[in-house]
Amino acid sequence: MPNIEKPLTLKEAEKHFKTRGANKETPISINQRFHVQAEKEPEVKTRLVPVKRDEQKISWEVQVEINGVKAGGRALPGLLKGTPVKIGAREIDEQKLATQLTSFIPDHLGFNLSPLDIQKGIKTIQAALDDRRVPTTIFGADNRRTFRDTTYPWSTVGLVETNRGTGSGVMIGPRHLLTVSHVIDWTAPAGFAADWVRFTPSYFDGTAPFGVAYGEHIYWYVKEDGDGFISGNEGNFDYVVVVLDSRMGETTGWMGARGYDDAWDSLAAWSHMGYPGDLNGGQRPTWQGSFKVDGTDDAGQSMLHKADVFPGQSGGPVFGFWAGDVGPRAIAVQSWQNSSNNGASGGMDLRDLVAKARTEFA
Repeated sequence: MPNIEKPLTLKEAEKHFKTRGANKETPISINQRFHVQAEKEPEVKTRLVPVKRDEQKISWEVQVEINGVKAGGRALPGLLKGTPVKIGAREIDEQKLATQLTSFIPDHLGFNLSPLDIQKGIKTIQAALDDRRVPTTIFGADNRRTFRDTTYPWSTVGLVETNRGTGSGVMIGPRHLLTVSHVIDWTAPAGFAADWVRFTPSYFDGTAPFGVAYGEHIYWYVKEDGDGFISGNEGNFDYVVVVLDSRMGETTGWMGARGYDDAWDSLAAWSHMGYPGDLNGGQRPTWQGSFKVDGTDDAGQSMLHKADVFPGQSGGPVFGFWAGDVGPRAIAVQSWQNSSNNGASGGMDLRDLVAKARTEFA
């Protein structure tokens, strides 16, 4: 049964989704963590120091002193267990999946259909002078907008860090992160599926307004082989769902998920968020809206588009809005780029992977 409802253009969405502040001005708890190596349990002391950069606002520096740490010792986050998933017949009907995979907005967050806190984007990697030598990923004028907004849904997207580098990702459930397969280090020791993953939602210039979380379990269809190129099949399934070690989504909110219908190919209804390395050194997120996506007619799809992307945006969601929903749904994640097209990975199989992860790790 195909998806009948069409996604809304941003102009149409303005009639259904109203900008608002938080329903409740409620303080939240955040979790900041790092790892140390010590022969026995170290002694920890903390103190708070007020910091004033604005006469109207006070922030606090949290100082942590740890005694008993091994000199020069390095400590890494934990490894991930995992569940490989075979592509097969869907066990849940379309309507039930659409209901199950809805988005969520916490009462303590406001809502904006497009980000309001727009910041200056500083080019830190310049385009090649001769575009015949280096494939471009910017088509015409650069339409990406750097933002600092932490209202929903801008709160759901963040920086993904692994020992392969950085990418982008989005909260897709209470403790579920949707990101790209090619940022994951799949060379973990026996008994584990992947090496460490760290997620910082709304990361901006080193700040972490919602804290951080680490992955503990991962779901995937295809492990990208790490050769630096995205093959055809890898491009169809270049995404994973990482189960985090905390229910961070209850603080940030999360996007819903939806399968893609090729009847939507002509609709300029899609948006994307991510952390491009050529703007602000990948330290600030960007957004672009109102672009088209061209699906490839399969359940697992490489979706072609000409939104502006650069490495670092991989794993960031391609998402849209539907009438009757409370927030957006992701249909794909950014995967690859060349001089002719940019490509996202998604489709019905992405939606099913999200459903499986959210069912088994509620």
